[in-house]
Amino acid sequence: MSGKLKAGVIGTGIIGKHHLNNYAGIADAEVVAVCDINKEAAQAAAEQFGVEQVFSDHTELLKMAEIDVVDVCLPNVLHCSVTCDALKAGKHVYCEKPFANSAAEARKMVKTAQDNDRLLAMQLGTLFSKEARAAKRLIDAGRLGRIYYAKASNYRRRGRPYVDGYATPIFVQKEHAGGGALPDMGVYHLGLMMYLLDNPEIETVSASTFQELDMDEGRRKSSGYDVEELATALVRFSGDITLMFEEAWAAHMDGGTGHRIMGSKGGLKLEPFAFFTNMEGIDGDTTFLLDQFETRQNSLLEDWAGYANSQQHFAWSVLGRVPQIRTDLIGLKVCELTEMMYKSAHQRKEIRARKR
Repeated sequence: MSGKLKAGVIGTGIIGKHHLNNYAGIADAEVVAVCDINKEAAQAAAEQFGVEQVFSDHTELLKMAEIDVVDVCLPNVLHCSVTCDALKAGKHVYCEKPFANSAAEARKMVKTAQDNDRLLAMQLGTLFSKEARAAKRLIDAGRLGRIYYAKASNYRRRGRPYVDGYATPIFVQKEHAGGGALPDMGVYHLGLMMYLLDNPEIETVSASTFQELDMDEGRRKSSGYDVEELATALVRFSGDITLMFEEAWAAHMDGGTGHRIMGSKGGLKLEPFAFFTNMEGIDGDTTFLLDQFETRQNSLLEDWAGYANSQQHFAWSVLGRVPQIRTDLIGLKVCELTEMMYKSAHQRKEIRARKR
């Protein structure tokens, strides 16, 4: 494919507007249609971002032959059905995270993309940070040796949707969102780890979830809040790799200990970025000038801009300018992990992955 990519955005709420704003910064893409069940909201978004076609039924948008890519920005429970509709209509699909509300739905989405020879991606912005790109470069070069342990740890002090003062109640309703902190924020950090660890196969999961902190009682009642604010897990992968995971919407603690990866030859800390190793018996802690590296690579490599952010990367993947990072397969693995975590937490025991 050459020329400018034509996109249709389905869902014009908070996330949809964010995606529309991002497309405005991608010279190779143009949004030609928006859709929302609330047509007034869709019309307002279209006027704000200069989009001509407005729909309230996504199946009508999918009939537009000129649309190459559909961007799904709907509540989590609708990701699978609308994504599959778009793929069957011959559109490439960029889907907001989390990928789906179950592993079965995620598998259906991946298979539908394969059956229709379309590209499918999940919004996973953490893969495109300068720290993630630098970490991937060092790992692929073998600087860490055999990776055996990783940790993803992220806490918000007080950031539960709606009950802490922002967003809408569907974010804290399992029926619509599939869960709380785990599918909302945890997917970013699990996805990043799956990417850096080369998406290993899951062996066992032992997890716990919690809802402990006080909240405004009026908001508790009006929201139907029934999801976790904290999820923790110990995951064992094939290749004798272990991951410790923590994700909190709200906690009486500072921001967590961040992301770390340990290997036989070296270790990485992503925030702030640092490399730890031993050379000739001397322990060394190394920092890097990532901003200068990014500037230089952007000047030297024509395709570097194709990794600037998640949406630009998918646009350039569809245009054939860069190989696609398979965020759909990462999204599927994260859905499998999430499902096993909830099962382990509910049954209060370790869960072993089913062999396929």
